[in-house]
Amino acid sequence: MIPVKKILIIYFFISIKIFSQNSFNKKESIEIDSLIKKDQWDLVHFKLNNENLKFKRISKYKLHYHFLIKLDSASVLYKEGKYIDAKKAVLSTLSQIQSNKNELPEHYQGLKHIAITRLFYIEKRLGNISQGLQYLNLFSQGMNLSYKKKQIIFFAVAYTELGNYRKGIELLNTHLKDIRFDTKNTLYRSFVKKEEIAATFNTKGDTFIKWYKDIGDKQLLDSAQHSYENAYKIMKVLSNFSSYSKALFIGRQADIKLLKKQYKSSLSLYNKCERDSVFMNKNFSRETVWLGKAEIYTYIKKNDSAFYYINKLYNEKTSSKCTYENKLKIYHLLSMNYESINDNSNAYKFAKLSLSEIGKKHIQDTSGNSFLGVHEQLEIKAISEEMLRKNRRNTLLLIIVIALTFGGAIFYIKYYYNNRKKKIFLEFQKKIEEKKNLPINHLTLEKNKNLAIIENELVNRILKSLELLEAREEFLSNNFKLISIAKQLNTNTSYLSKIINEHKGISFSEYVNDLRINYLLKELEKNRIFRKFTIQTISEEIGYKSSTTFIKAFRDRIKMTPSDYIKKLNKTLEEY
Repeated sequence: MIPVKKILIIYFFISIKIFSQNSFNKKESIEIDSLIKKDQWDLVHFKLNNENLKFKRISKYKLHYHFLIKLDSASVLYKEGKYIDAKKAVLSTLSQIQSNKNELPEHYQGLKHIAITRLFYIEKRLGNISQGLQYLNLFSQGMNLSYKKKQIIFFAVAYTELGNYRKGIELLNTHLKDIRFDTKNTLYRSFVKKEEIAATFNTKGDTFIKWYKDIGDKQLLDSAQHSYENAYKIMKVLSNFSSYSKALFIGRQADIKLLKKQYKSSLSLYNKCERDSVFMNKNFSRETVWLGKAEIYTYIKKNDSAFYYINKLYNEKTSSKCTYENKLKIYHLLSMNYESINDNSNAYKFAKLSLSEIGKKHIQDTSGNSFLGVHEQLEIKAISEEMLRKNRRNTLLLIIVIALTFGGAIFYIKYYYNNRKKKIFLEFQKKIEEKKNLPINHLTLEKNKNLAIIENELVNRILKSLELLEAREEFLSNNFKLISIAKQLNTNTSYLSKIINEHKGISFSEYVNDLRINYLLKELEKNRIFRKFTIQTISEEIGYKSSTTFIKAFRDRIKMTPSDYIKKLNKTLEEY
């Protein structure tokens, strides 16, 4: 029998925990209520989209905030793994938004975008990527350019899910570029920009992981690691960085260690995640840790431990919450473990279930790929039609502008020519008079001498500035272009190009290529991990937008491809 004193102590601590949580939610609810009254839409959405927050409505809100609260409540259901409930809630709210379109002039598209985002990711988690794409197509028609740009990430995820990883990475890089060049914050407000960049890097990491699972190229794991590290570097300096974000990064490292078959290291990292109660309180996190540990124990032949972690998901009424991918993995692991203990009946049963799920996925993939093919054709058609419409609309205006410009140019040239002739004649007369009066034109000599001094000082300043840019390794940016550097150094492109030609003995493009290739050669020699990166990742790291351009520059300089050079370098270093 438990002593009364012990029961009272337990009750006391539970009461404090409940009170603290309720106080926190009350405090957050008051803060959000205040933001709504100030009409700080983006910040309200950012705050509400928190699965630990149980928001309580304090005031009566305008219609667009009413719908925003409902959509963010559905997001909480999604993050708890209640996908079907979340889907019903989003569709119901979306229907109401459509019905009240005329009363939501400013926020109609924003609310639709939030709803589309949630529907797409719900279907992704359920393995129905083609259904997610259909929702995207159905509800995003007529939305403005900024939302179309935001939706690039959906298509990146779709291409990845359907096995076109290269296209997925290409679209993710486009999304990153769009965010970085969005100086006016039209896509995302400044306070969520860095988080969106970090999220995109994490999605890149996930894409490389899926790509590795498909073809087994270990360099893709290094690319995934690099992407995850980029995301973590951004997140850890943010004011809202949490222990959960750190645990999430550790979980991703554990995934990579597992794929590299470093089971001991992977298990240690998963154990660290499992000890984090906040991390394990989230459905996605539990799936990752428990299935990761189940997989490790399966491969090291500890069947009891493997069954234990599989059952934590499979038997505790949580299997319906699992993603399609994890559900398939559960069947596969069960089949392997039953085979290991010679239970052939169950091994066959779960192998059959795995094949059935793979068959369903194949149908989904075929449908999804067909949709993406049609989508690309429609996008091309839409762009072409828009260009034709603009051309027809502007043809007359263009003719008028050209005629006026041409007439103005003729008038200006004639006027300038007459004035110039007059000016040259007067200057000529003046010089004749000066020569008559001066035996030696010492003023002209002095002027030329001063110009030479100024010229030398200017050249030296530009050369020193270039050395400083080299020292700061700014050539690793893909914005290291002639026009941008000229602007930085307060000169023009022609003059800068001339200085580089005369003082470096090469063209500007050769100068940049030399800087980048020299940097790369040093990195490859001293950094073993760098040698494992994909060619695409290496090219991005040293400032090239295109891996094709990088390979050509490398071959021109080293007389072999980067891949061949790395192989030769690895072989040479192994011999030593």
